[in-house]
Amino acid sequence: MNKCEYEVLGLGMNNTGYPGAFTPPVVRAINSVVRGKVLHLYSGSSLIGDVRVDIMHENATINRKVEEFIKEDKRYWDWVLLDPPYALANRREIRGWGETHSLSADVKWRTEIEQFFVAHTSNVLWFDYCAPMLRGFGRRKLWFFLPGGFHIVRVLSWLEKEMADMFVGGSNER
Repeated sequence: MNKCEYEVLGLGMNNTGYPGAFTPPVVRAINSVVRGKVLHLYSGSSLIGDVRVDIMHENATINRKVEEFIKEDKRYWDWVLLDPPYALANRREIRGWGETHSLSADVKWRTEIEQFFVAHTSNVLWFDYCAPMLRGFGRRKLWFFLPGGFHIVRVLSWLEKEMADMFVGGSNER
């Protein structure tokens, strides 16, 4: 996939009381595409997803470290949504979060989660400060959320498994 769609939206206000919560425009973007079985990693206060994994938030269906969960989960998901901790300099921004290390800055952890995606999903929605690319996936759409002021732009990346990887060894079985 060489080209992808993109959309630029305002980030909106987080009035939930939880610092990592999705704003209404982010929720609308996610809900506009997800269908089927949805796994939400680093789910925080979100209620999106059939299975929501977060180390400590009460809205998670599984309270566990994401690293531990993906080592044991063998299911195939139509979608995996993740909103991992960002590389934040301001510690006030992460007050109340159970996980504070950045996935995008950790090469070993990125490799492990990429391998999980290749084996366990066709679609990834990744909300972060960056727009990651994963081996075996192409960009389908990017949403750029502009927070206003001098705040960092957030990116929701839709990564879709490329057909060549779906038919490993000449078979279309998963």
